[in-house]
Amino acid sequence: MNRRVVRTRSGTPADVLTVIEEPEPEAPVHGQVLIRATAFPVHPGDLLGLDAFPATAAEPVPIGVEGTGLVEAIGPDTRVAPGVEVGGRVTVFPLPGGWAQRILADAEMVVPVPDELSDEVAAQMLTNPFTAVMLRREAEQHPALGYDGYFGAGRRWLVGRAAGNGRDAVPQRGPGQRRPQ
Repeated sequence: MNRRVVRTRSGTPADVLTVIEEPEPEAPVHGQVLIRATAFPVHPGDLLGLDAFPATAAEPVPIGVEGTGLVEAIGPDTRVAPGVEVGGRVTVFPLPGGWAQRILADAEMVVPVPDELSDEVAAQMLTNPFTAVMLRREAEQHPALGYDGYFGAGRRWLVGRAAGNGRDAVPQRGPGQRRPQ
């Protein structure tokens, strides 16, 4: 059996998310890759969206949009990115219903994971950069923020923090320079 996180109604995550057991995914067909998940990120957007769904759903709604894992099978005559192979580590986005043990993914969205990256980092490597770029573009248009992405008297980096990369988004400082407060 395959375990998957789903919701059947709107509400707070603790109240509406549950794990179900379902049949294992079918063998991948042309254009698909079967992945055994090793990690999937939980983004604030994943959780905030739970309140936005209709009050109830007739069927359980799978949750999650990306994940990392090991390739178990590749559909027949499927073209994959260089480095994507059975037994190899990959990450994928978008992946509707990604919070599951085994998932079928569109082969065009599957990316190999370099050995030096942990599964935890790899699971976030596709969505977080998109989030940062979108936030940066919005910040550039906002008169109070401007191109630098700073806000308020605290002078903290808005884009990196909002994208979940706060520690990486703090500007480097030279000798004798203080970190912005």
